[in-house]
Amino acid sequence: MPRKKKLDKEWPPIRFHQQSNSWLVDAGTKISQPDPKTGLKERIRKYFKSKQEAEVCAEQYRIKRKNQGLSAFTLSRDEQFDAERALKILKPTGVSLEEAAAFFAEYHELRGAEMTFGDLVDDYRDMLEAKRAKGEGVADRTYSDYKSRHNKLKDQFEDIKLISFSHLKHWEPFSRTLGKSSRRYENHIRILLNYAVQRDYLKTSPMIGKLSDAKALTKPSILKEEQWRQLILTAVETDKELDLLAYVVLTLYMGLRPESEVKRIGWQNINFKTGKLFIGDDETGKSDLGRTLQIPECAIELLNLCKRKKGKIIEVDYEFRKNWLKLRELAGFIFKDNKGEVIRNEWIADIARHTAGTMVYAKTQSKEAVRSFLGHTNPVTMRYYVNHSESLDEEADRFYSFKIEKSTKRKAQIKVA
Repeated sequence: MPRKKKLDKEWPPIRFHQQSNSWLVDAGTKISQPDPKTGLKERIRKYFKSKQEAEVCAEQYRIKRKNQGLSAFTLSRDEQFDAERALKILKPTGVSLEEAAAFFAEYHELRGAEMTFGDLVDDYRDMLEAKRAKGEGVADRTYSDYKSRHNKLKDQFEDIKLISFSHLKHWEPFSRTLGKSSRRYENHIRILLNYAVQRDYLKTSPMIGKLSDAKALTKPSILKEEQWRQLILTAVETDKELDLLAYVVLTLYMGLRPESEVKRIGWQNINFKTGKLFIGDDETGKSDLGRTLQIPECAIELLNLCKRKKGKIIEVDYEFRKNWLKLRELAGFIFKDNKGEVIRNEWIADIARHTAGTMVYAKTQSKEAVRSFLGHTNPVTMRYYVNHSESLDEEADRFYSFKIEKSTKRKAQIKVA
């Protein structure tokens, strides 16, 4: 007798039905007990206009039996119909109904299944605020930076379910619109999604690969010797009018952050007897680390020349900004036309602070000294100041020995000790 073909390949048979001019899927015969091979209790015959439709139906029956065994054919008609629709959805993916059901069973209980990206941002922010309320976590300025970047990410992805978030579908198109700032935002979105994993909102982060390496840090802009000399001299000559000598000394010699530190402290932070400057934890805006700094002798002498030694270093912000613009103009950093419009500005943000850090490294050759002096928490930032160290040894000596002598004929003279 000829060998029977395997049921898995033949069942259910497909044939052309001439009377109805259609293709027939014959999945079983009417019997009193379930067929031990097919599990069917009654005849199942379905007609289709095309052979392709009939083959899809037959394949669905094969998948049912493979995934769920003979019990699949004991389902109600509604259950079978639901399973058929699910199989149609899964067919292009190559995933079986069993695999899909197992995935859902594992993930549907995660908060990320219902939690949106916007919910995640709010949850993360609540965590930061709770830590800050206990005196922990990030400082004000860092928290403000976080809020700004998080809000932009939230605006873009707010309604996307965490479990549906895709690196390729959602992040990559948006990153192209961010241009050069995309790396910064990618860092924040990775932190947020890693937080979601830690909180068991997700099993794994959907972000692919790792954050790309940051570009090599370039040398920071620092003041040339003739520039820092002229800045100090101009501040001394105009202190009675502009009240900015202390500001210049604290940024140029002490490396204080212009906006988030100098504006928070007062003359009470300066101890002329011990020659030290104290910045409290709540007076530094980049980290939670306060610090006590030794004031160089030349800086003490310059501070002693200040006309005012009481109250805040910066008393009125509006007056400060107006006077600071005037001082830089008098010192030769800002140029205006006949109408008073600025036509050239050679002053670069944080250039005085960068000069201070560079001089400390040139003098000490110690990264740790610079880190402590500037109040940095990230040691990588030290590369900013190391780059300038090779040719500044002698200039650093002149920087720290700078003196001012009063003269009856001239307002001020530079004298190098």
